[in-house]
Amino acid sequence: MTRTLFIGRISQLFRKMYSAVKKASRAAETIAKPGTRCRTMDRAARNIVVNAGYGKNFIHALGHGIGREVHEPPYLNLTGNDRLRSGMVFTVEPGVYLPGVGGVRIEDDLMITSRGCRKFAGPASSLEKMILT
Repeated sequence: MTRTLFIGRISQLFRKMYSAVKKASRAAETIAKPGTRCRTMDRAARNIVVNAGYGKNFIHALGHGIGREVHEPPYLNLTGNDRLRSGMVFTVEPGVYLPGVGGVRIEDDLMITSRGCRKFAGPASSLEKMILT
């Protein structure tokens, strides 16, 4: 699980980046269920980031399986042809990174259930709760 934290005031730029990443995460999570193709989840999240103007700044895959290895199938990327199955555990971790400025990533761990998915932990309820003082 990865979370973004802020020191001091949160700029409008970071608020916009965080909003895009959070929406991307939710878009992927919403369609996570048995039978969904991995590339469909990546595309759903990536489209949100692209439409927010940060497409070239989402520089990695959406996620990967978790099991015996830290990174293993299923791979949630633009070419991932695997379909999600009940019992699979994987990450959903969209991110936006601006060189010389900083980045925002939200990584959640999900498990596919017979009806959809279960998230193991949720983000802070507001950006202000992510500020370190």
